[in-house]
Amino acid sequence: MRVKGRTILTKTITLIKTQKRKGRYNVYLDGKYSFPIGEDVLIRFALSKGKELTDEDIENIKEADNTSKAYQKALNYLAHQLRTKREVRDHLRQNEIAEQDIESTLAKLAEMDLIDDLQYAQSYVRTMAKTADKGPTVIANKLRQKGVPAVDIEEALAEFPEEQQVENGVTVAKKSAKHFHGESFRTKNNKVRQQLMQKGFSSDVINLIMDELDLQPDDQEETAALQEQGDKLWRKNHRYEQKQRVQKVRQGLYRKGFSGDMITRYLEDKNSE
Repeated sequence: MRVKGRTILTKTITLIKTQKRKGRYNVYLDGKYSFPIGEDVLIRFALSKGKELTDEDIENIKEADNTSKAYQKALNYLAHQLRTKREVRDHLRQNEIAEQDIESTLAKLAEMDLIDDLQYAQSYVRTMAKTADKGPTVIANKLRQKGVPAVDIEEALAEFPEEQQVENGVTVAKKSAKHFHGESFRTKNNKVRQQLMQKGFSSDVINLIMDELDLQPDDQEETAALQEQGDKLWRKNHRYEQKQRVQKVRQGLYRKGFSGDMITRYLEDKNSE
């Protein structure tokens, strides 16, 4: 091939053979296998038997095919659910896609609105608010782990208003209160608060939840709980002399949140047995 008086070496396509994989082809140059391509690249470069290709043409075709494969892998990954930009990048890296192809793919996906971290975060927050028992702090941490920028997380959390946080938190708190039925009233309150904190609710929202829950002490329940906890401590400290045993049980019941008067009455009953 001569271009502007210069002779440029070329190779001729002698065969384009269909692969077993749908939409993929093997290209033969001068009678020898040279490289594989996808159907979109085949069409874009108008490749056909007899066409002459320069070394530069071949490199451009290979690069286009690499980019096309990266894009297709990304589309397949996105087919089932929304993904963050970092998740797509990590997936492509795991598939050993070159960095330049990853970046061009991400840019194309963003241009076509197929990846959008804010949109992802908003959808994630709405779903978690409706289906999970987690508060904003835990949700925000999950989004950070997925690579969502802080500014997008902050905006997305508006999808989980305080009223809904309180409503969800009350459901969590009720379950917790039932779980801790054998504890003292003070310990039960503290443990319910701790669990709400672990679930990701803020201190201010926890206060609103506890006000809504409105737990009230029940004398019979408190007495039964003290009896149960006290008997366990009494058995546990059986090896000590009576005075030391009483002291250890008293200390243990204090730590469990029972009042001094109730502990004294319990121990008086124990001493009279």
